[in-house]
Amino acid sequence: MSDFNRVILLGRIGNKLELKTSGDGKQYLHISLATNAYRGSDTITDWHRVMVFGTQAQTCFTYLKKGAKILVEGSLGGSSYKNKEGQKVVVLIIVNQLKH
Repeated sequence: MSDFNRVILLGRIGNKLELKTSGDGKQYLHISLATNAYRGSDTITDWHRVMVFGTQAQTCFTYLKKGAKILVEGSLGGSSYKNKEGQKVVVLIIVNQLKH
């Protein structure tokens, strides 16, 4: 049996979208996606980092905005960086296949 890496999320965009270009000329954008879970009278919001590339990034930038409800389907990946304090921060990223 082969491995399987698939994530599906339904939530709202929490950031203003900015279309960027990588060093090798490929366009991409980052979406902060908020999903809510309800436990009794409490609402718990989780934030997910979504990366979109190429023509799909251009389309998202053109038609989507902060607050829009979207369905994201993609694979889960990882990334890390050092914060201002020099500590390593690991980030889980959902990559591509956006539907709205």
